[in-house]
Amino acid sequence: MLRHFRKNILMLGVVGLIGALAHSQVIAQEFPTKSIRLVAPIAASGMTDIVARQMAQKLQERLGVPVVVDNKPGAGGNIGVEAVVRAAPDGYTLLLAFPGPIVVNPSLYKNLTYDPVRDLAPVSLLTSYPLLLAVNAQVPAQTLADFIALAKQKIGGLSYGSAGNASTAHLAMELFMRQADIQMVHVPYKGAAPAMTDLIGGRLAVVFDSMTLVMPQVEAGKIRALAISSKVRSAAAPDLPTVAESGLSNFVVEGWYGVLAPSGTPDAIVNKLSKEFTAIVNDADVKKDFLKRGLEPLGKDAAFFGQVIKSEREMWHRVVTESNIKID
Repeated sequence: MLRHFRKNILMLGVVGLIGALAHSQVIAQEFPTKSIRLVAPIAASGMTDIVARQMAQKLQERLGVPVVVDNKPGAGGNIGVEAVVRAAPDGYTLLLAFPGPIVVNPSLYKNLTYDPVRDLAPVSLLTSYPLLLAVNAQVPAQTLADFIALAKQKIGGLSYGSAGNASTAHLAMELFMRQADIQMVHVPYKGAAPAMTDLIGGRLAVVFDSMTLVMPQVEAGKIRALAISSKVRSAAAPDLPTVAESGLSNFVVEGWYGVLAPSGTPDAIVNKLSKEFTAIVNDADVKKDFLKRGLEPLGKDAAFFGQVIKSEREMWHRVVTESNIKID
């Protein structure tokens, strides 16, 4: 009798599992039936907003429902992320994310109200982008090795600019200094543009920033690019060597944009959205636009994106802790 009872329990469990899976598939097939909100945790300007609006437009065309971008800036992106974490896990609220609030802020903010790994479900890694290390025209270094040698000669004498404390440019330069065994003076600005102005004017020695910001000034002959932070060279600047091939073999830093949903969103909906975003990124016009802006089209699935988040969170935690980086 006990064996019979256990058999019945097992059968009920299997039937329940099959029923749950079938229900999940039905939900995914019906999804979406109303408008979708894509939260961008930044003000309505700049590259993040451009990518968010491009994704929203294309997703709307594919799914046949309105997709609205909701800009929620503040607290280094935390306010926008918190809004998504609190939303219903039904696929109708999504986050257009960049590294800061997902893989850096957990190491910066002591009272963060969310855990990105626990409270968010990766959907799709859309694109990545490299940073360019560039010096002002008066700096004599022609290669990255030259620059490192110069920095070692002028201990504490060279200054670098960033868009602010704990910005991607700041963190990337801190990692670079640690691996190159050099020291420089950090000058934080309220945005990347003022830092670029001072680099051109010779008031800064070097910056590490996006291709979109740096390349126009390089092409105009106002500054000199020495290396790119990605794993491989960029098609947009094929003659520019990577930091890794210039002597720091373990150095790879790339920014990215990706989509996440509240934790608990049904897998079937996450998978459906992931396939839609992959198709969008693989669209010829979107690819062309990404490459023009210095963005590398990826369209990776949820599992891949989850691994990126895990590894980068560990890397930036070490950089923040060992460099004693504090927020303003």
